[in-house]
Amino acid sequence: MANKKRKKTAPLELLTPKILPMTLEPELQQLYKLACKGSELVWAKLKTEDGQKPPKEFIDEFIDLTHRGMRIAQDKMIKRLLSPTENDDVSHARLFAYRGIADAIGWQLFKNELAYAKRFFMAQQPPTLQEANIESVLFTVEQCHAQNPDSIALISDLTNFIQIGDIYHVKKDGSTNIYEVKEGKTNKQILQTLSEEPTLVDDSDVANQFSDKPTNFQKQAQRTLRQKQRMQSLQETLSNDEGVDALTGKPVKILDLPTDVGTWHRSIVDLSKQCELKGYAIDVIQDCLYIGCYDTGRFKAPGQLAFEAWFSDMGATPDCPRTSLVNCMMDPLGLPIYNLPIPDELKFDLLFGRKHISLGIHMQKLIEICIGMGIPIRFADKKETARLKQKNKYLWRYNGQAIVFGEAAQQVCLGEGFALRVLYHGEKPLDSMVALTTV
Repeated sequence: MANKKRKKTAPLELLTPKILPMTLEPELQQLYKLACKGSELVWAKLKTEDGQKPPKEFIDEFIDLTHRGMRIAQDKMIKRLLSPTENDDVSHARLFAYRGIADAIGWQLFKNELAYAKRFFMAQQPPTLQEANIESVLFTVEQCHAQNPDSIALISDLTNFIQIGDIYHVKKDGSTNIYEVKEGKTNKQILQTLSEEPTLVDDSDVANQFSDKPTNFQKQAQRTLRQKQRMQSLQETLSNDEGVDALTGKPVKILDLPTDVGTWHRSIVDLSKQCELKGYAIDVIQDCLYIGCYDTGRFKAPGQLAFEAWFSDMGATPDCPRTSLVNCMMDPLGLPIYNLPIPDELKFDLLFGRKHISLGIHMQKLIEICIGMGIPIRFADKKETARLKQKNKYLWRYNGQAIVFGEAAQQVCLGEGFALRVLYHGEKPLDSMVALTTV
């Protein structure tokens, strides 16, 4: 049976910002300050004139206050989400907004490194807290914080992207632990049995190994074994910067991208200021990344209409990636607005729709520039694209064709991660492309 084609989304729909109801702004402002600025009082102490490392007591104070703010923010969110509430649009928006705050905590703990965050993502819909064994998880979190008062034990199910383990625990010294919390007599029995059978590593062998057990027991044992394997694989990858990816099952290496990959964040700060004068401002980065900033209340037509008209007039086709910056909150692997190096006022203007920033990558121009720079890059034909798609489910296509770069045996394909890095992690497109072809 042929795979169903992915339904294409209209350009204007991609550019439409997903904003939050204004009623949530006061509580989100408070949660943001706790989760992301808990240590703001000591930031000045960490700046040294000679560029030397700050004194240890300043670093310790910074970590203590940072983790403390994160713990308080998490506690406030959990209490609110577990309290009786109406099943209305505001409640759904609150859950969405709170997950964004929890993601912001997680990304800080990963130092905003996409390569590490991806290792925790299993492409699953996060469960509601009511669906999770939340009472046991909260008890374990309390134990973590009691034993290590300066640590942060982040609840995975509160985030969108941490999907291995129930708790991600970071201690003051930087060491980490991943905990899978189990409850109930059956789970304890399974864990005990698996500890006595260290050679049992394939979940397909469970039925033979536990043939005397009921089907439900066997299925739970298989789930537990898979969870154990994913955690072991993840810990090996994080420790050695290489291992087996828990989602794809393929070998993976975590490589450092060159430090000269620039970002376009400074541009949107300048555009936001210019926007105050005439209601809009536009810029083009490296001749292929188009950016427009719009003051929502200044014109009858929404900003995304003006951006799409401009972008299309420049020759961009519907297959060129475009988005609203605030929609990074919709992508589990997008860097949240809270973590971007832009003023707080702009962050909340975007989240609540007072301003809108549109982004688009002009792929034709990007390819032309790469060829002019000597980067070996080409479009695969339809047959080659079909073959490549069988090997890489995350292959990115432009007008139905894969983009291949590199020479001979070193050839690789452009994946969906390229647009993610440019649009939601602020990387300049040419810098990112050069980095991908040189690592």
